[in-house]
Amino acid sequence: MNDAPRRLALAYPASLMVAGAGVLLAGYVLAATGMPQWLALALIACGLVLWTLLEYLLHRFVLHRVEPFKAWHAHHHRVPDEPIRIPLAFSVPLVLVLLIAPALLLRNVAFSAALSLGLLVGEMLQEAVHDRVHRGVGGGLLAARRRDHGFHHTHDERRGFGTLSGFWDRCLGTAPPG
Repeated sequence: MNDAPRRLALAYPASLMVAGAGVLLAGYVLAATGMPQWLALALIACGLVLWTLLEYLLHRFVLHRVEPFKAWHAHHHRVPDEPIRIPLAFSVPLVLVLLIAPALLLRNVAFSAALSLGLLVGEMLQEAVHDRVHRGVGGGLLAARRRDHGFHHTHDERRGFGTLSGFWDRCLGTAPPG
């Protein structure tokens, strides 16, 4: 990564501040709507599941194919042990899209706030899992994510795009073997 994006990037956990601000905004809007709690939780869960698909697509098609994101991500592949830094040129527009797109598509403040909340929580969880996978922290499900992500980094970067989940890799034929 050249110096300009590095200066304008946040390392984990500071990188969570951008999505965290979005979570606070979406949560505030959702609370003000008076939506029934069961419905809000269901829509937040839908947003979290939708995030796993968006994360897969962003990693596969944007971070590996579209400049300047491709160059920034290639740096991460070359030095995977370096602390992960998220350029603000990526994280700020992403959070804005996760807040605005549901509102434009659903045209319902309560529904879009709940869906955005789930998307943003998913983004924050993905950052936390990605950090732990690279630091070798945690077992169980993290061990499976570490195995797939390690394969992506060391054997075949055309496989293993899901960091938070391997579901879409299995569905779309990009799962690492084993």
